[in-house]
Amino acid sequence: MNVVIAVVVVVAVAIGLGVWWAVDDAADKSATERGTCGGATWELTTEREDGGTEVSAELQSAGPGEEWQVELTRDDTSLLSGVRTTDEDGEIDVDAFSSGDSGDASYSVTFTPADGEPCTATIGS
Repeated sequence: MNVVIAVVVVVAVAIGLGVWWAVDDAADKSATERGTCGGATWELTTEREDGGTEVSAELQSAGPGEEWQVELTRDDTSLLSGVRTTDEDGEIDVDAFSSGDSGDASYSVTFTPADGEPCTATIGS
């Protein structure tokens, strides 16, 4: 009977450690920053994926049809650059893929409206 109880305790501890490791590992795989700037809200997310980093940026602006210059970078390297127009919900969503671990670099997005101050977000060192 004591052997059965010991086996059950060992299995329960192993399962608990496995769940803790999976949750902890998933938390290390992504990072998100959020903020506001000039009446807009933004979000920048990095996520380790397929041996590299998926970088996503979103801007929620006042309305549809606004043009914004968007620059998404990894350290000093441009991943994406150009003018984007807000959709019918006043949003701009951009995604890029970068080789390398997300923890080894700094990722930034700058959204600059046609008339106004730039909104910049950064994740990493």
